[in-house]
Amino acid sequence: MKPVPRRRPKAGGYPRGDETRAQIITTALKVFGERGFDQASTRDIAAKAGVKTPALQYYFDGKEGLHRACAQYIIDRALPTIKPSIARAKEAAQEAAQAATKEVGLAALEELLDALTDSLADASTDSWSRFIMRGKHDGAGPGMEMIRDELSTPILEAVTGLVAGITDSASEEVNRLRTLLILGQIHWMHARREEVFRIMRWPRLDATKLSLIKQTVREHTRLVLNGVGGIACPGKLKHSVASAGKSAKLASSRKNV
Repeated sequence: MKPVPRRRPKAGGYPRGDETRAQIITTALKVFGERGFDQASTRDIAAKAGVKTPALQYYFDGKEGLHRACAQYIIDRALPTIKPSIARAKEAAQEAAQAATKEVGLAALEELLDALTDSLADASTDSWSRFIMRGKHDGAGPGMEMIRDELSTPILEAVTGLVAGITDSASEEVNRLRTLLILGQIHWMHARREEVFRIMRWPRLDATKLSLIKQTVREHTRLVLNGVGGIACPGKLKHSVASAGKSAKLASSRKNV
């Protein structure tokens, strides 16, 4: 991985070096998220950041360096929050392979999902999500490899390991597919944060609403894994699953009459 260049202005150079650098990154995250790496111009980023275009070359060695700096900015702020949960998930994945400890694996999975959901409460992460989603969509930008190596792949591998242990599935293909579906419910909300608020008629995301999202994600995850790993559903959901099963049998019997 190519290191991100970090330059500090010398005496008489650009004023307030760290502040200027941070402002450029904040602006670039938005521009890259809106237009993608290929369509974003350094001139536009500089204008929106309130600096001259040569400043981008000075601090980041050009557009590629700036894109990497944006990726590193996201990694530095996201990783400390989720790294402990990823570590616990890897440990629990081995324990979850034993039938008696499947709930341990599920608890670790829910903890990791909670950690991924927490950032929804921070409005500044909206630009992070747009940056990542646009980079994945376009398949462009040198910073995307950094995101994959430092964030996406560790999360994917940790959850896949847990799913395999919880469900006793030996199929890597199926385990990865289930992992994508489980993580997808959170990724979609990150990618469409403002739209989620509009649909839910939420003016903002407070602690109560964040707790509701976490609980719903947990319930959905248990439903996905229920039946393939013997995971119990919470009270109401367990009743709903049982009722759904009875309804299906009733409908089948009527059809056969």
